[in-house]
Amino acid sequence: MHSLREQTMTAEFEISGFNEAVLIVRHEQVHLDCWVGNGGWELRHQGAVDPRLLAAWGRPGASGQEWLLSHPELQTGWVRLLRLSDAGPQHDIRADDQCWDTGGIFDLNVRVLDLAAMALRMRALQWHGAAPPVAWDFGTLGVKEWLVRGPDNVRLALIERLYPPLQGFDHLREFSQVFNSSQIVRDLDVAQAFYRDVLGFQSVSSYESPGFAPGPNLFGLPPGLAPQVGLKLSIVHPQGRMEGSIELVSSPGAAGLDLSANAGPPHFGMAALRFPVRGIEALARRIEHCGHPLAMPLTTVSLAPHGSVRMLAVCAPDGAWLEFVEP
Repeated sequence: MHSLREQTMTAEFEISGFNEAVLIVRHEQVHLDCWVGNGGWELRHQGAVDPRLLAAWGRPGASGQEWLLSHPELQTGWVRLLRLSDAGPQHDIRADDQCWDTGGIFDLNVRVLDLAAMALRMRALQWHGAAPPVAWDFGTLGVKEWLVRGPDNVRLALIERLYPPLQGFDHLREFSQVFNSSQIVRDLDVAQAFYRDVLGFQSVSSYESPGFAPGPNLFGLPPGLAPQVGLKLSIVHPQGRMEGSIELVSSPGAAGLDLSANAGPPHFGMAALRFPVRGIEALARRIEHCGHPLAMPLTTVSLAPHGSVRMLAVCAPDGAWLEFVEP
């Protein structure tokens, strides 16, 4: 149950699950080959990036082109590719990372019907995994999953549902929409508190295991060490749904790199998640009242296909760059 304080807070503003992921790329064609050519998506918009957005990102004088990609039957779970000029210095987000390194946006989750067949096609496009696809279960839920990384260090979690049967995915052919995104965090309690107490998100589900089972595992941990590494998952969403949700992951026993610096735009890779919001000024006050400085001040920009919007950004405790958009 929400407390009275939480009800008052969320009455002033209303956030929806993220509806797009922003990828900053060196060359757009390799990503178009993945999402459109292989994933069955469509190009919904192509045009110039509003210079006001680039200035708000701290790169006045930069310019850019963008490509908005989507599943042909859906109006959410989009991917927006941006290729920038004169925006340097630009670094790779989560460069040279392992799955247990913390910081930034770790992956984008996409459902597929036949993971083995999709893996063959992805490898032909030069996307490669941390480990081969692996089946695992969360008790009542069984999946086959593959963490695969491609150009500009973009990582996808390709997921085939084993049981129970998927509901609400009759549109699934090649790639589904992006329905979830993971962040590897140092302290799960701190990360949960940020989404719950600052942004008003609700818990969707949680999972905890003291160690990976011996043998093959999703993260590519050495089989002899895997039982020593724990796994904690917490999925959160503004309304408690698995649609535009955030999956917070910590791996006790695997102390990796902290890659939270330079984890947002204009750096290369998975630069931002964008959430629709109603009451953006109240959200700005709430974020600052909770002691989190805005990473990007309230800014008016043109954002296709929405037209004129107001946006702001905040960094999650482990550096993930979150943008909130109000038409």
